[in-house]
Amino acid sequence: MDQEENVNHRRWGIVFVLGIFLHVYAAFHSDLGLDSHVRLNALNDESSNGQVLSWGSPRISDSSSTNSSAVYDGYIPPWNTSEAAMKITAIASLVLVAFVVSCRRQDESSTVRIEPLWGALLMMSPVLMFSTSRGYDEAPLALLMGLGVVGFWFNRGESIAHQRLNGLLMATSVLLVMVWKGFPPVSSLTAWLVMVLLTEAWVGLHRSGSYTGEDQLLGNPWSVGMLAFFVVYFGVIFVGLMSSTGTFSIIGEEPLNFVIASVFAVIDAAVLYLLLGCLLWPFFVTRWRRLRSARGPGLTMLVVYISALSAGLVAYIASLWTLEASLWNMSLANTMMVLGNNGRYATLLLIPVAALLRWDDLTDSNEPLKETNYSLRAVVLVLPFLLFTTLVGHQIWSEDAGELLFQSWDEDDDTVLLVAQESMAIHHLYVLKTNLDPDGATGAKGLWVTPDDAMDLIEQHPAPIDYVLLAPGTTVDANLSSWVLIDSQEVPVSVPGGIQSGAWSLYRLSV
Repeated sequence: MDQEENVNHRRWGIVFVLGIFLHVYAAFHSDLGLDSHVRLNALNDESSNGQVLSWGSPRISDSSSTNSSAVYDGYIPPWNTSEAAMKITAIASLVLVAFVVSCRRQDESSTVRIEPLWGALLMMSPVLMFSTSRGYDEAPLALLMGLGVVGFWFNRGESIAHQRLNGLLMATSVLLVMVWKGFPPVSSLTAWLVMVLLTEAWVGLHRSGSYTGEDQLLGNPWSVGMLAFFVVYFGVIFVGLMSSTGTFSIIGEEPLNFVIASVFAVIDAAVLYLLLGCLLWPFFVTRWRRLRSARGPGLTMLVVYISALSAGLVAYIASLWTLEASLWNMSLANTMMVLGNNGRYATLLLIPVAALLRWDDLTDSNEPLKETNYSLRAVVLVLPFLLFTTLVGHQIWSEDAGELLFQSWDEDDDTVLLVAQESMAIHHLYVLKTNLDPDGATGAKGLWVTPDDAMDLIEQHPAPIDYVLLAPGTTVDANLSSWVLIDSQEVPVSVPGGIQSGAWSLYRLSV
């Protein structure tokens, strides 16, 4: 390695370290994310056994949430009992992801084992900055999904033993991610078993030499990958059509909206968040031509793995958008705007995609220079978003309201009512709970209702309601002269769901 390349690696190494500091800084200046608040309460609430959401399920099905509780089915790391712990877990996991993608394959002839350019670009990603600063679990999940391809850093999947090992790792990786996300054990184990059986089928097919020649359909990784994408996508549609409950059941109820949402999910997840947002496009530009002509059983397994996961992610995101649009009584377009950051789920594919892009790191003399130039352009392109995410951070209006509610809460108080539209309402309710009663020790109760039904609930609720919080842009058709206004504040600048406007108001009801 010549001196110029040495200097280049050192410079990107500095950028890598700078990225770590930026993530820490952003974490200090950002509120915990809405989903993170839900998980924090599920883990810390000691009023019942298990991961209980004592103020109701975030997935609403009515115009109010009163005296209801739910169970959080997903996995929550047991040490994530505070905002700091959640953010530290997210940042530490991302550093590990960035380190893994920076490693060269073991069978390469180069003496360079670490290329910090790869990790540095991930650390400069505003998408990942958004995720870690809010304590989200995309980085830990990316590590789990990366387990499935770790074997490709040591082998190319040419031998039968290596193919079986890689297939087992892929199946186990998917199993762990499904368990983390709260899928039923039967579904998770079924997916694992199907992947193991498909691996055996592929091993047998490749051993026989049938249909796997370079000039045949199954010998082309990209043809097989495309086939896998559509098989998984239409498989999810079939499951949705046959289901009466669960996220995918909405496919049978709103098939057209699901298909429309799928198109935008591909653009949102693959293009905006993965290629542009995670700064991977420079490597696609410089390496795609060589990858397109590459062949081999191991490469086919890797491409199929990525394609199948991509199809599952697209179908999952599209189902979420379609379902929430139905539950929130919002148009699909508005729902996609509010939940557009669901595209960050594509970061699950970071390590598998890096393994694909690094399949053949033997480059010509001009390619490293091209990648460096494109990488600089990629950083410049996202720099405004990166600076905003880092320096301004992310604020949630309900965080300020929760702090005020805690300061105003008396020992004899019992209930707070959030009046808000359906969109993310229960999530904001749990932000209030984090500030007021995270472990359930005081027995405080939190209710939610839409503006149209607010007065009926207040008048008919069997127990007195002590506080009413009107969400930004919310009004109720009632005489508020008997309510004591504690404070009203404009919402802070917020990235997720668009720039919010308006003011929230906290009232104490007169006895």
